[in-house]
Amino acid sequence: MAEKQKCVVCSGKGKIELLDTQCPFCNGTGEYTKISEKYFESHICQCIFLDRKICPLCEKKCHHDTPNKPKLLIGPM
Repeated sequence: MAEKQKCVVCSGKGKIELLDTQCPFCNGTGEYTKISEKYFESHICQCIFLDRKICPLCEKKCHHDTPNKPKLLIGPM
């Protein structure tokens, strides 16, 4: 029996852990959807939620497209 495909965005958990909310791409079911795959292929970098260095969604080096390069770690003054 083939393994059931999982939602690409939430990895089949049905929840976006970073935001502690239900995954809007699979409606919390954790099941694969074409829209989750397409979003993941061209998603906006989410590094702003963490360290501004690694995207927590795809876990790759920051790849957001902004004029504010280089990407700097912003801390309290």
